[in-house]
Amino acid sequence: MDPLRKKALRMLMRPIVRFCLRGSNTIQDFIDLAKVVFVEVAADEIGKTAEKVNVSRISVMTGLHRRDVTKIYKEDSEPIRSSPSILTRVIGLWEAGEAYSTKSGKPKTLSYKGDDSEFHQLVTAVSTNIKPGTILFELDRMGLIEKSARGVRLNKRVQRMAGDPEKLFDLLSRDVGTLVDAVEENIVAAEEESPNLHIRTEYDNVYREDLPTIRVWLREEGKEFHRRAREFIAQYDKDITSKPDKAAGATVTLGAFSKISDPLDD
Repeated sequence: MDPLRKKALRMLMRPIVRFCLRGSNTIQDFIDLAKVVFVEVAADEIGKTAEKVNVSRISVMTGLHRRDVTKIYKEDSEPIRSSPSILTRVIGLWEAGEAYSTKSGKPKTLSYKGDDSEFHQLVTAVSTNIKPGTILFELDRMGLIEKSARGVRLNKRVQRMAGDPEKLFDLLSRDVGTLVDAVEENIVAAEEESPNLHIRTEYDNVYREDLPTIRVWLREEGKEFHRRAREFIAQYDKDITSKPDKAAGATVTLGAFSKISDPLDD
């Protein structure tokens, strides 16, 4: 692999891996899904040519074994692991195991200090290959437990997203894809000025009490900017302004996002 491309791919993967770790997705989860996506994208790319999409071409293009390609492409199924992760099994036993539940069926608050603690017994009941302290750290990092003088309590919080999660992630996917294409075009462009807009503005010592004001301003100004952009670009869109003597079919994409981070909230 070209060194620059290898470095770029490594940097692109960092936010994806961080997203995986926040959701307790393992490297095996990532590999299984990567196989599916490689097959999907390869099929899309071959489909853009005059060639027929088949297992052999996808296998050569992706480097995946024909068996895996057939399972994903022909059967349209993901390679699912039969064994759940250690974390999932620990939480499952904590929620359903009689020894770790109250009479009403709710997860008990468990002692967690020492090898004879209830939490230690819980983890070793699932696996003896990983230290209970490691599981405790990971559950705490994810906000799934709360510690107190009485012990550790399961606090399985449901992650909520405004709107439709699938639509939001679909938009994220398209945004990332467009941004990668735009930056790649900028890198290989022969002209002195980059063909695509790529700008980032960041301040890292902002007054915390002013964050709500900034958040509202960015949201409203972003909406207004996109409104003006739509009005401008619409003048050159065949579906809106018909000009029979001009060829059409090109795509213009403009995206915008903002992220406000407060380290005290992390």
